[in-house]
Amino acid sequence: MISKKTVKAIEIATVVARYSPGQPVPAHEISTLLGLSISYIEVTLSELKNHAIVRAYKGPGGGYQLDEKNRPVTLWDIVKIFELPESSPFKSCSESMPLVAMETEMRQRIQNFFESRSLRDLARQANLPAREKTEVRSIFKLKPLPQRVPIRVVNSVFDWKMSALA
Repeated sequence: MISKKTVKAIEIATVVARYSPGQPVPAHEISTLLGLSISYIEVTLSELKNHAIVRAYKGPGGGYQLDEKNRPVTLWDIVKIFELPESSPFKSCSESMPLVAMETEMRQRIQNFFESRSLRDLARQANLPAREKTEVRSIFKLKPLPQRVPIRVVNSVFDWKMSALA
């Protein structure tokens, strides 16, 4: 009923929700945790970004954070992105058939279940390892500056005469 792609999207969003209250979560970190390719994660996160589930930050220290500006994100918000509206196997049956009514009721219950579960709640229950602190590293290998040595220079005629007398 729910595709593998939808399940993986929920897993990716759960990792972002779990770790995003601090710094943004880079795609390579999600890849390491879930064992998925970075390209697959990037495509999924792009889709989530287009539907305002996550925000993307570029550059060093960038990554993805959960976007909960206007409302909390529910699991249904993610499911409806990746699940195509399925055609009913009972479409050929008349609307009065009990199977059509049962299928409609089942779909509504599934939707209600996912609408009642927030992504934050799922992230709190997720058994993920603690996030390591990552430093933003520069691509340049710079040496530390040498210590400044104070230089005593004669900068006036008066100082020159006084140094000659001493």
